[in-house]
Amino acid sequence: MKKIIMIVTVLLLIAAAVLYFRGGRKELTSVGFLFPDSMYDQTWGTEGYKGMLDIVQTYDTAFFYEQNINTRPKIERSISEMSARNVNILFGQGKEYTEVFNDVAARYPDIQFVVFNGKSTAENVTAINIDGYSVGFFSGMIAGHHTDNNHIGVIGAFKSQPDIKGFIDGAKFENPDVMITEKYIHTFGYDHKGAALAEQMIKRDHVDVIFPAADGINADVMSLAKEQDISTIGYIIDQSMNGPQVLTSLQLNLSKAYAQAADQYSNNQLRGGTYYLGVKEDMVELGPISYRIDEEFQKRIKQDFDRYEKKLVLPNGIKETRSHFESYLKTSN
Repeated sequence: MKKIIMIVTVLLLIAAAVLYFRGGRKELTSVGFLFPDSMYDQTWGTEGYKGMLDIVQTYDTAFFYEQNINTRPKIERSISEMSARNVNILFGQGKEYTEVFNDVAARYPDIQFVVFNGKSTAENVTAINIDGYSVGFFSGMIAGHHTDNNHIGVIGAFKSQPDIKGFIDGAKFENPDVMITEKYIHTFGYDHKGAALAEQMIKRDHVDVIFPAADGINADVMSLAKEQDISTIGYIIDQSMNGPQVLTSLQLNLSKAYAQAADQYSNNQLRGGTYYLGVKEDMVELGPISYRIDEEFQKRIKQDFDRYEKKLVLPNGIKETRSHFESYLKTSN
C-alpha cells in the first residue's frame, strides 16, 4: 500500500511539473532594447528608457541596450549580438524594427520580439500599437479653447501622424475660427530647425500655442516656449515640469506596455500577434491641465474624457477606429 501511495505521489509531482513548465512561469533572465535614436530625447526615447528601467528593477535581470539602431544592417547585427547574450525578450522601440523582426524571427526561436507601431507576421513577434488620435483630439480642444490669437502652431515629424490629426480635429471642433500653421521635418530624430520654426511661427504668424509633436525637436521648442512664455502641449510624456505654459500633455504610456510584455512573458502568456492598446487599457492619457485653463473648461474636458473612456466616442461623435491606433505605420516619407 505504501508503495502505491509513493508511486501515485511521484506521478502527481511529475504531472504538476509538466503543467508548470507548459503553462506556468518562465524565468526572465536577460532583456534587450533597441532604440532608433537617443534614449534621452525627453519624449519617445525617454519613455522607453523608463520602461527598460522598470523591467530591470522588477525582475533583477541582465539587460543590454543600443541606441541609434535605425538601418537594416545595424538591426540585424544587433539581433545577432542579443541572441549571443541569450536575450529572452528583445524590444524594438519603433516601426523601423517591424520588417526585420518579422523576417528573422524564425531564425531566433528563443527570442520573443516586441515592436511598437507595427504588425506581426511571425509567431514570436508581438506588435503593439497605441492610440495617438484620441488624446491628440482632447489636447487640441484645450489648445483651441485657450488661444487668444486664434492661431496655433504644429511642428511635427510627418503630416500623417494620427496624434497630429487628432490635435487639429480637436482644435477645430472646439474653435471653428482657429487657424493652424503646420511644419514638418520628416524625421523623428534630432533636427536643429525646431527652435527656428517655432520662432518664425511666433513672430510672423503670431501663434500663441505650439504643439511640438516630434521627438527630435521637442526639447528645443519647449525650451524656447518657456523662455518666451508661449503656451505648449506636451508630447509623449508629462511635460508639466516645464511650467504652467504647458497646457496639458499628450501622454503615451510606453513604459506600462513594456512592463506588461515582461509580465506576460514571465507568466508564459506573451504570444505573437498584433495588439491595439488605448484609453481602456490605460496606455494613453491626458496629462495634468495647467491652472491657466479656466476651471469650467477643465471640468468639461475631464467629463468628456471620462465619457470617452466608457463609450469610446469623442465629443464630436466620432467613434474609436483602428486607424486611431496605427499611430505611425504610414509615416515613411
